[in-house]
Amino acid sequence: MSSTPDAGLSGRQAARLTGPAAVIVSLGGILLATALSSTFDWQASALSDLGVAPATAWLFNGVLVGGAVVGMPYAWALWSAAPGVLGRIRAASYLLAIAAMGGVGLAPSGNPLHLPFAVTFFLLAALTAVVDGVARFRLASGKLSVVVGVLAVLAWPVWLLWLDGGGIAVPEFVGAALFGLWVVGLSPERPGRPM
Repeated sequence: MSSTPDAGLSGRQAARLTGPAAVIVSLGGILLATALSSTFDWQASALSDLGVAPATAWLFNGVLVGGAVVGMPYAWALWSAAPGVLGRIRAASYLLAIAAMGGVGLAPSGNPLHLPFAVTFFLLAALTAVVDGVARFRLASGKLSVVVGVLAVLAWPVWLLWLDGGGIAVPEFVGAALFGLWVVGLSPERPGRPM
């Protein structure tokens, strides 16, 4: 029996929507927390400072955990569409990155697990884009994925060494935003891309 437009979303179609939804939840919530904080400073703070400030801790930590939960099914969409070893690595790397993002919310700054979760998130988010780019390098979106992953890593030394940034909120947000850009605009399971 063939599927009709009235048949509803398939499991993979529904899973494809969870990645972009997680991006909206997490990045939108982070930006809202920065707006609500009276002490946050892009030049001098870390994003994780929002996770321990009484006025924003509930929001910041909540959107990281909520975004991770919402975005986990996206890993299945990546896995089910992933022929070959690099495609499987891309899906696994995405899943571990999004789980680490949730871990940052569960272990706020000051918790001994906070730094390992944060470093894991930023490294695996960049790795996910690079592995995807290598897997699909013949395509323009593959080449751009490599660039996105490399830029996420380069944001750190550029900010800390050359632009003399005091806090780390800027490279943290750049890394998170580039990961979101990969999910929404470059991933093989991005919205609007044929299945």
